[in-house]
Amino acid sequence: MVAATVVQLAAGLGLSMVAVPPLVALDPRFVPGPLLAVGALLMFGQWRADVRSVPKGILGWSVAGLALGTALGMGLAAAAPALASRRGFGVVILVAVMLAVLVPRLRPSPPILFGAGFISGAMGGFSGVHGPLMALAVSHLPATAVRGVLGLFWLIAYAMIVPVAALAGRFGVAELWLTLTLLPGLAIGVLLARPARAWLTGPRLRPVILVVSGISGVGLIAFG
Repeated sequence: MVAATVVQLAAGLGLSMVAVPPLVALDPRFVPGPLLAVGALLMFGQWRADVRSVPKGILGWSVAGLALGTALGMGLAAAAPALASRRGFGVVILVAVMLAVLVPRLRPSPPILFGAGFISGAMGGFSGVHGPLMALAVSHLPATAVRGVLGLFWLIAYAMIVPVAALAGRFGVAELWLTLTLLPGLAIGVLLARPARAWLTGPRLRPVILVVSGISGVGLIAFG
């Protein structure tokens, strides 16, 4: 959890990619409920740290797409899980990374924000892992704005998933205790992330987002 927190706070993304594999290996009950509950605390802090840098109006389209995509993803998970797969999501992420590289002046327009939010919501609703598409959509913004936007976006995303997990019986007393075991690692990671956040600014952030996103896509294809 320490490494996942450092990566998330420094780059604005990466919590699920870094934390999910070892947590699932330790106990599958860590995902999605406990990880997303702790992640909500982390995202709140990430957003609050850079809240003044968040551009006004940028989250409206993405949250609309997120809500619609989350509903679709949850519906697929319940009714027809074979229609969606992590490998498919991984392909979508790699295509997005390629487009971001080939079109370096891509800007967060309403269609791009809505599409990124929708696909992120579908991934999160289906698998509990929202993926890095939203980060790619806003990667041209200043580093503090990227972290602030992503913090609030994923805070809203996690707030949609955790109550549903509780209603579905996947976030009870046992999962609450698992959540508490993650808090010390979260606290240590917050302290260690400060120098990384200070260094990862300006033109350094976008390449990191592209690399983390690419690794995420490859990982989903390889292990999905």
